[in-house]
Amino acid sequence: MDKKEIFKQFIESNEVLVVDKNSGSRNRLLKIVSDLGAKRHMIHTASGLVEAEAIIKEKKISLVLSDYFVAGGSGFDLFKMMREKEPNRKLIQILVTANISQTAVAKAAEEDVDSFIIKPYTLQSIQENLISTVVAKVQPSQYMVKIDEGKKAMAEMNLDMAMELFQEATKLHAKPALALFYMGQVEYMRKYLDEAKGNYQNGLAFNSIHFKCLIGLFELFMKEKQYNEAYGVVKKIAKYFPANPDRLSQIIRLAVQTENYSDMQFYYEVFTTLEERTPILVNYIGAGMFVSGKFCLKNNDVEGALRYFDNIAVSCAEYTKFVRAMITALIQHDKGKEAEKYLSRFPPSAKDEEDYKVSDFLVTAKVIPDKSHVVKKGLDLYNQKIRDLECMKALINAMVAAGYKEEKVSKYRNELTTLWPEEMTA
Repeated sequence: MDKKEIFKQFIESNEVLVVDKNSGSRNRLLKIVSDLGAKRHMIHTASGLVEAEAIIKEKKISLVLSDYFVAGGSGFDLFKMMREKEPNRKLIQILVTANISQTAVAKAAEEDVDSFIIKPYTLQSIQENLISTVVAKVQPSQYMVKIDEGKKAMAEMNLDMAMELFQEATKLHAKPALALFYMGQVEYMRKYLDEAKGNYQNGLAFNSIHFKCLIGLFELFMKEKQYNEAYGVVKKIAKYFPANPDRLSQIIRLAVQTENYSDMQFYYEVFTTLEERTPILVNYIGAGMFVSGKFCLKNNDVEGALRYFDNIAVSCAEYTKFVRAMITALIQHDKGKEAEKYLSRFPPSAKDEEDYKVSDFLVTAKVIPDKSHVVKKGLDLYNQKIRDLECMKALINAMVAAGYKEEKVSKYRNELTTLWPEEMTA
């Protein structure tokens, strides 16, 4: 049977899914696939992940064409979701890319992406691509046959046989990064971590952004608690591959852990491109920017700190703990005027909550010359049973400046040292 006949039989008998958030692009792909022989009632379209998920619950999709970026995530997220739902199903996944960098990423995502279509495309270019991709799936190369045999042996825990098969596969391809990844996986399962690392790195020598080799190396470094090395790998993943909330949260946490604060602005820019921003991710990005801002203040880089804090004010202000924290940090570094502008970032509904009251008092204590007014406001806060270290300090300092006698002040001074004994040695 020739290639065109193989393709004809496949396209006429299988369900197809087209995913693109642009309706015009979506309909154009639908028409092309229909013109190539797919039955209209077997072609399904979606704008993004949510719609696609609903379709794949109802239909047995065998071919999916997805744009690089779709509503709610990326084509990579869609492909991963589909593989996880039906791990044993032979699925053809084709990514539609718009530029050279996206194409390079698609090439580096072996097994995660079967092929890619470059915009602008024509009926002929898609036909040629689909025929070669379908045939490669139906009649895989000897290289892919060996890898599939090795994966089966690995699943059966026949690790020696799996290693032999993967080693044979390396002789069947000019750039056998995928075979080297699986050799690394076998060594990882054997707990030969140095050998696993060597295989991943050898794979990356053939393709410096090979997705599976990068992930394998990252997980190995994390297992060995080599966090700086792990961060170097995951930073490359973040640079080249589309982010999702879970992975970006992990990267931000590791960036803070390894004190790579200068990278946080890049992660914030990635964060702003995501259509889905989970509460966990918002908390991570807020914490990451706050820690980075504090680092800038410590190093007298007020402009850098304010850049991070402005990001918090735009994207994380609903979590008032972040606004309170950055106002507190600015007050601690004697930046009262800078702190004052962030008071307006509190939602109106938060004006009766502790975070706002503490922040408002700290700003008042710093910028209002009338210390008797500061004392009055501080005592009101104290009588509401709100206890905050910086507020207690500001109240005591204001009482001293306003001429209160020590026996009056000592009550608050004693409570401060009881609540925060470390301040006695600070």
